[in-house]
Amino acid sequence: MTMSIKSRNKITEFIKENKIVILIMISLFLIRALAMADLGVKYSLNSDDLSYVLSGIEFQKTGTITMHGVISAQIMPGMTILIGILSFIFGDGNLLWLVLKLVWITMGCITAFLAYKCVRVFAPKWCGVITLLLFFSPDFIWMDNLILTETPFTLCLVGMIYSTLMMGKTQEKKYFWICLSMYMFALMFKANIGIYPVFAFIYLILVGYDFKTLIKQGVIIGIVLLCFIIPWSIRNYKIYNTFIPLTYGAGNPKLLGTYQGIGYPSDEELDYKTNVDDVAKEKFKKYYDNGSSEKPYIKRYISLETDGIKAKYRQSEWWKSNPISFILSYLILKPLDMMKSVFYWNEVFSINKLILQITNSINWIACILCLYTGIILKRRLAEMFLLISVYLGNILIYATTFSFDRYAAPFTTLRFIFIGIGIYLVYQLYDLVKCNKRNLFR
Repeated sequence: MTMSIKSRNKITEFIKENKIVILIMISLFLIRALAMADLGVKYSLNSDDLSYVLSGIEFQKTGTITMHGVISAQIMPGMTILIGILSFIFGDGNLLWLVLKLVWITMGCITAFLAYKCVRVFAPKWCGVITLLLFFSPDFIWMDNLILTETPFTLCLVGMIYSTLMMGKTQEKKYFWICLSMYMFALMFKANIGIYPVFAFIYLILVGYDFKTLIKQGVIIGIVLLCFIIPWSIRNYKIYNTFIPLTYGAGNPKLLGTYQGIGYPSDEELDYKTNVDDVAKEKFKKYYDNGSSEKPYIKRYISLETDGIKAKYRQSEWWKSNPISFILSYLILKPLDMMKSVFYWNEVFSINKLILQITNSINWIACILCLYTGIILKRRLAEMFLLISVYLGNILIYATTFSFDRYAAPFTTLRFIFIGIGIYLVYQLYDLVKCNKRNLFR
């Protein structure tokens, strides 16, 4: 009885202390649910999102990982397995769609809370609340109503950032295991995040994390990665008779990316037959010889890999003919295009995309101001390095393939965290200047 009263008192105290945060979290969920009601439970782009749902249903029925209707290693298995589990419980009709939307909305809200927690590691509550409020942005409300990899991946990404920050601050081992779990889950949705441990390693060195412990934990990450990559590669080898450690299919976005920027070669001036078609026939000769090239999943594999051959050829010719425009396009124009982009293809609550583009520009101005303040005060530079390196590192990786607003969307949350931590530095600088003025006129 006494324990029950104590527990109730703790809950009451927690609610009193965090009532603003709780109200915001409830509001974040409700506004996403209202958007779901407005857009429709089965609302989709009829693109990858629908393919993911069908892939999950197929996995539930047959245990096979597919994409676009054929056996595939084009995607990491996270979406297929997650949707497959929910399909096993809730079927494959309207109820499944409702549950998926509610799960995605919940993940979006948890992401917002974890971003708040990231800020609270170094700043007071009001700074964390500012970060929370940024998640009312209509593009995030809309994104959380799409069954795409972006929402669960963003949750894992922010979870990794939080646990890395806590590793640096407390050096408690539990945060390493949380970080590792989030990393592996993130990898199940997007293979590009594989580079994250490099940025985390540098950050932890900068904040004085025990080096021996860091090396041991690096070895553990490597072992855990191998525990996934080895069976996944074996599965892929059995199907495609070639080594695919993570995914294939990057050739298509890579090819599309060769038509972005300035100064890229036109199709008319290139010899695709000699440098693409003939090369592909030789490379995939074994499939043509044994007749497997007619199988739908092999046909798709060859098609996407041929796109990769074409992309490399176009890039090499672009470099030969105009290296300056090539460098400018891949290192400046395409990354800038992603950084300016807003993933918002349909309006929510009749809010125009132009408004979001303006707020995105304001967001960038705030980030630059926060960075400048951090440099002046020489505070939180290691944390800023982590957020900037993860953000820019991934933007540059994606820019080497296809500059796409959807790819950039998850990393916008890092700017929200950056602003939350940085706004406290701006406040500290203001306070410092005010104190100096008082002392000057005494």
